[in-house]
Amino acid sequence: MDITPYIGYVVTAVITFITFYVATKNANNDKFAELKSQNAEQTAMISALKEQVITLKEQVEKHNGVIERTFKLESDMNTVWKRVDELKARDDKLEAKMEKLHG
Repeated sequence: MDITPYIGYVVTAVITFITFYVATKNANNDKFAELKSQNAEQTAMISALKEQVITLKEQVEKHNGVIERTFKLESDMNTVWKRVDELKARDDKLEAKMEKLHG
């Protein structure tokens, strides 16, 4: 049996396989490079978002501190106004007594 006619088929099949392998490898390498680039971009975006979250957290903590101080001031002011009202009432009583004595 002569295999000479089949050599062409085998060579064509090997060349086709090699071409397919090289093309697939190149396409995979290109896709890998693209994915690597996208991953780097996403990592940079995540890093930027982390920084923004940290900054926002610091701002919220400052704001909460202001709110707490404001609440304390409002409470203190209520106490002060209550005390002022008590002193006014006391002053009115003293003035009434003074008028009775001098009056």
